[in-house]
Amino acid sequence: MRLRTRVFITLLSVSVVLVLTMAGLFQFGFERGLDRFLNERRQALLSEIATDLSGYYSERGNFDGIGLRLLIWAEEDDRNRVPNDLVLLDAERMPLFGPELPEDALVLYPVEVSTEVVGWVGVPSASRHRDRLARNFRDSQIETLIRIILPALLLALFGTWWLSRQLLRPIEQSAALARRLSDGEYQDRLPEQRDDELGELIRSMNRLAHSLAESSTARERWLADISHELRTPVAVLQGELEALLDGVRDADPARLGSLHQEVLHLRRLLDDLHDLALADAGALRYRFARLDLRALLEDALQAMSGRISDHALDVVLQAGSAPVMIEGDATRLRQLIDNLLDNSIKYTDRGGRIQVSLEKTAQGIRLVVADSAPGVAEHNHQKLFERLFRVESSRNRSLGGAGLGLALCRRIAEAHGGSIAATGSPLGGLLITVNLNEFA
Repeated sequence: MRLRTRVFITLLSVSVVLVLTMAGLFQFGFERGLDRFLNERRQALLSEIATDLSGYYSERGNFDGIGLRLLIWAEEDDRNRVPNDLVLLDAERMPLFGPELPEDALVLYPVEVSTEVVGWVGVPSASRHRDRLARNFRDSQIETLIRIILPALLLALFGTWWLSRQLLRPIEQSAALARRLSDGEYQDRLPEQRDDELGELIRSMNRLAHSLAESSTARERWLADISHELRTPVAVLQGELEALLDGVRDADPARLGSLHQEVLHLRRLLDDLHDLALADAGALRYRFARLDLRALLEDALQAMSGRISDHALDVVLQAGSAPVMIEGDATRLRQLIDNLLDNSIKYTDRGGRIQVSLEKTAQGIRLVVADSAPGVAEHNHQKLFERLFRVESSRNRSLGGAGLGLALCRRIAEAHGGSIAATGSPLGGLLITVNLNEFA
């Protein structure tokens, strides 16, 4: 059974129960009110009859012959017409006239002579006996109630159908969108016009569709970029090797060295891809230990001193003289530092400047690497940490970048409970800030 049918049946059942319950309560209240009205009317009639009976008793001193007198009264005066079911009891409530009925079935009124009760006059209560007029009035009320109930039930039928349709339409639309998403159709969206929980469901589904569309686009770009990155060094190697095999070029040390550099470039690319894939899958292994991040930074700068000299760069280190202790993985943190320094050395104009600072803050440890021109457009700052992203200007592939280093840096920083961000540098280039927790 479909959910819409279930909701419709449930709402309709509740509506029918409510309508019938209200009708039952109304009828119950009406019956009680009618009985109360009839009893009050009977009490008024009994009061008049009790007055006449009191006069009769005063004249005779008893109720002998009362039956005949009651019949005469009924014929002489419509006002005191005696009901057919009138009952007269003596002071001890023993029957004197009328049908024998239990006391709890009677409405009684005392017959008094000089404040002394000399008898009781009564009629059956309205709940046990109703005259023809009362029964006709009751039947007409029931007929009216039925005429009200039938349109109310029809209205409940239409209302529950409309309500179930309105309630479940967003759910059905979301289910249809989910089916299209499972089929790879990520461009469809649902109208966001509601402000309730169903509207939140629609907005969540739209966000999911947007995320899947971005993921699909990123996956396609990722595959295209990887194939491009791998094809280039392989094509170079293939061309060089074919030239050597055909005898077009000699296998001299310079030529072999060039081939070796292409192999190293391909190896670095594959290593970065492997590490990044492990980091995305949460499988990149970390061995946390207490270490001096300042010493690690100095070692990295020392190892790159040759490249710094080749580019005639002025590197300034601001790290103080005290150790900067942190709990982390020395290999991964060195990889992060190397990638940041390599990025600045590679993309800073010759004769430029690189400023590296390391300090403790209230939140942890902050590492900042800033370089001089060229810079990066502000709208590309956060994209620098996406896989295979490169700025298609001065910081381009011709300098050897594959767009993986900074993406891997972000994974390493996050694994150490930190973050990484890029902004414009006061020196004219790029400034990258890495915040790390002192304790992982």
